[in-house]
Amino acid sequence: MLTRRLRGGRLLAVAATLLLGAGLACPTPAAAKGKGKWSQRQAHLASCPHNKSVLRIDSRVCPATRHRPAITMRRACCVALNGHVGCKAFGGCPPRSPS
Repeated sequence: MLTRRLRGGRLLAVAATLLLGAGLACPTPAAAKGKGKWSQRQAHLASCPHNKSVLRIDSRVCPATRHRPAITMRRACCVALNGHVGCKAFGGCPPRSPS
């Protein structure tokens, strides 16, 4: 009987609530503290302001060069309360290793 109640929209609502809760608890900016300017900039590009929510996080790979290995760049796509979606710009690929 409980299974029949959860099958319709309630199961979907529970799943959506869990996904939103997991997205709001994302520790991306806090994880970069004390690891240098480059890490802090990447964390800032992968987060949204307080009045917007993270819709998705896009990533791209900068190819390896003689001076650094391949690096994954991230950016956040944020959605405002009115439904407008805006994505931050990808940063440029660093010429040397950021570490």
